[in-house]
Amino acid sequence: MTYIASFRSYPGSLLAALILAPALVACSGDDSGSTESSTSSATATSTSGASMTSTTDGASTTDSTSSSSTSGGTTTDSTTATSSPTTGETETGTGSTTMVEPVCPFDEVPGMPNFTTVEVADGFDRPLFVAADPSDPDRLFVVEQGGHIKILEPGMTTAPADDFLFVDVKNAVPTTIGPEQGLLGFAFHPNYPDDPRVYINYNPAGGGATPTYVDEFKLDPNDPNKVDPASRRTVIAIHQPAGNHNGGMITFGPDGYLYIGMGDGGGANDAFNTGRDPSKLLAKLLRIDVEPDGVPDTTEACNGCPTMDGFDYTIPPDNPFVGMNGFRPEIYALGFRNPWRFDFDRPTGTLYIADVGQGAWEEVDIVAQGLDYGWSDMEGFHCFGGAPCDESAGPNGVNADGLSAPITEYGHNNGRCSIAGGYVYRGCDIPGWDGIYFYGDYCTGEIWGLQWDGNAVNELGVVTGSDYQIFGSGIDGHGRSLFTTVEINQFKEPINGRVIRIAPAP
Repeated sequence: MTYIASFRSYPGSLLAALILAPALVACSGDDSGSTESSTSSATATSTSGASMTSTTDGASTTDSTSSSSTSGGTTTDSTTATSSPTTGETETGTGSTTMVEPVCPFDEVPGMPNFTTVEVADGFDRPLFVAADPSDPDRLFVVEQGGHIKILEPGMTTAPADDFLFVDVKNAVPTTIGPEQGLLGFAFHPNYPDDPRVYINYNPAGGGATPTYVDEFKLDPNDPNKVDPASRRTVIAIHQPAGNHNGGMITFGPDGYLYIGMGDGGGANDAFNTGRDPSKLLAKLLRIDVEPDGVPDTTEACNGCPTMDGFDYTIPPDNPFVGMNGFRPEIYALGFRNPWRFDFDRPTGTLYIADVGQGAWEEVDIVAQGLDYGWSDMEGFHCFGGAPCDESAGPNGVNADGLSAPITEYGHNNGRCSIAGGYVYRGCDIPGWDGIYFYGDYCTGEIWGLQWDGNAVNELGVVTGSDYQIFGSGIDGHGRSLFTTVEINQFKEPINGRVIRIAPAP
């Protein structure tokens, strides 16, 4: 790989609307061939002062919702849009400088209302990520683990039949997708739709270890609602020693580079010793420039991936380990077990990663370049496996061993098992929620909230939940937090997966 500079513009309109790719949850008690997530607790744990309900919420431009229940005989109300169009503007300023501010399309909810969830749409097959169309805030792209991406048009409340993109994650054979394999991530190019490229992260089924692929597609020039299959290009492929802990989340940062979350390669107890090995791409957050450098490589990253014709990308010259002996230059940060969902808070640039733990602790990290987040010496704030370590570091602190602590953790009590990171709330409808980061648990369906000011954490605790299992997340084009849910045994056959939204309780 050639280390050349690449500057990319990041349009301001995308900072509010661009959502990039979410991947698979993994949990405790794992081995190389089975799901980590416990299915013994599919019902959400009740919470204090929070309504764990779900109602239909069509993804329409008015975004009004009905009170008819979808499960459990419960109902909620929701926010109602005003008649102001999304494109409305207000001019402020003095002299020759004018600032144009968009008009909020929703009625503002004052204060700090309690939380609930409302259903946006159902009928999806194992949905694990939702991305807003950068050119239309009311249009959502829903990623399904089975290899499909669906476009949820404004007003739709169920999954459409047509695909925006399909990738064969079963290798054209009637096999079951591994519990942590399949289509795991999706991202729009930072200049989309002017640059009509999109990216996916997937691990095809294979009865065990199959490589992680990141592929690029272009829109079909004759149909903007589909990609052109012939435009497919593999950007990078990465060898996997086992079938679990594949990570899978991808997103473009404010710098225009692609961030790729890689788990530790699977097994249990960091079986392949990747967490502490800077010469391996596994257990790391990677950062690459998707533009080719003209030097295709078929062996360095993928260790001879059998289906590869070559892949090509560029190393950002300011990556923290460029030129360091023994370090892969793609690495941005290290020491992750399975960074299933993560994203940048657009206004601040803060990177939140929810890293799935093993047998005891789930964690949320604030990630900066060049830092080590501890796995497998640590799990959460704690030494892992009885090994000696320094547990004195507070939230986001660095301990005496040079390992960075998370900002929060939760334990595997009350049926909890596997964290699914969410997004920072930036919706204009509820100013009191501005800056709250939401995250959920796969097994219980609980959803937590916290506020991070750069120095300290304000823990809100469990704020609401879902009647189903939290599988992934997203954010809509108006900055409102979304989660995806599945039902128990979602790895067997297609089931009725849902997209839900955090909303004010009645």
